Amino acid sequence: MTGTISRLSLLVLAVMAMSYILPAAFDKVVGRTAEEPLLFFSPVLQKFVYQESLGGHRFIHADEDGVHYDRQEFEALLPFLYHRNLEIHDLLPLVIDGQSFDLEEIRAERQAVEIKPRQISVNRQQIELYPLFNNDPAVPMIPFPEDMFRITPNGMEFINADYNRIDSELTRDFTEALKEKGFVFSATVISGNPTNLKPFDEGYFIRDDSGQVFHVKRVMNQPEVVRTGIDPGLDILDMIISENQRKEFYGTVFTTQGEIFLISYDDYQLIRIPVDNFDPQSMDFKLIINPLYRTATISSEQGIYGLAMDREYRGFADFFLERSDLQNGPVSKGRDFFLPFQITLTSDHLDQAKPDIGTGGPWSLVGVFVALAMFTAFHRKWRSRPVSKMDLLVVLLSGFYGLLAVIFISSEH
Repeated sequence: MTGTISRLSLLVLAVMAMSYILPAAFDKVVGRTAEEPLLFFSPVLQKFVYQESLGGHRFIHADEDGVHYDRQEFEALLPFLYHRNLEIHDLLPLVIDGQSFDLEEIRAERQAVEIKPRQISVNRQQIELYPLFNNDPAVPMIPFPEDMFRITPNGMEFINADYNRIDSELTRDFTEALKEKGFVFSATVISGNPTNLKPFDEGYFIRDDSGQVFHVKRVMNQPEVVRTGIDPGLDILDMIISENQRKEFYGTVFTTQGEIFLISYDDYQLIRIPVDNFDPQSMDFKLIINPLYRTATISSEQGIYGLAMDREYRGFADFFLERSDLQNGPVSKGRDFFLPFQITLTSDHLDQAKPDIGTGGPWSLVGVFVALAMFTAFHRKWRSRPVSKMDLLVVLLSGFYGLLAVIFISSEH
């Protein structure tokens, strides 16, 4: 009995190990997982163009009408993105629609924002301690602070990281400054850019318990608090702050209803990105800015949606690029046939481990029946003992994983 339990445990462990290692190795070697398509709005064509990977450093370059281009032609359709080509070939200033743009103008008006689901607060593990950088004009580099803050039901509390002690002076000053502006403790959203690898620091945007949003900065070690006036009725899921020299907006606001806004400088007015059916917890968001247009793209499992907007963020053109169907090709059918399920420990949307099991399609069932037939034939030809019900069940539940396991983990001693 003990030997049977021990062998069953080995079989289960072997199947689990193979279902984690073999699919990952298969995808790595075959290159089954395609890269994310890139979708842009071309100021030259006034159409959407895209680049789609075929694997093995092979790409499709095409526009929304299905016209194909080589790489050089494709880059020429996106002069603001590939402005380095213009500089090398002495094609500046660039003239589009009667407007002229030199190199400095192009560089000054370019900006890109990319936000993935794993950056959203509900999808990431966060220790509720945040660095608040001290803005000092006399210091060229942004030094990392010695303390961290957290928002408690009683105030904004600073903890000295070197000595693990509460800094009572900073705690008092910032708590009083927040209370003077009407802050209701505790906080529902705390958003900032917690790195000193940025051109300057804009501190944190904090949504209090009543829904009001406050902008909190540390200037010459003193609190600077602004009550932004952002609608407290807005059901904010998260705010992603990203400092940029253009200083057009502080960052991006996502609501639980899937709305997207930008927080404008310096009046904190919300600029709505007019897209629908967006889920920040499972979809990627990109915003590409150039001297003429703004392009928002939303990536989902079905495809990439693009919206072209003018400088006032009014949409005037859109396009949906369906993802290539990778599930019905011969490679994917073969994968399902031999690898009926896969254990994964990571998620595309989360920044922490999340064990999960993914199953194959109809070809997985075919593979299981073939594995059973091979198992039966193997026993008839090479084994004198009757078929083990335990082995039969392992193969039935796991296909070729189980077949390999019962062959190499013999029941004979």
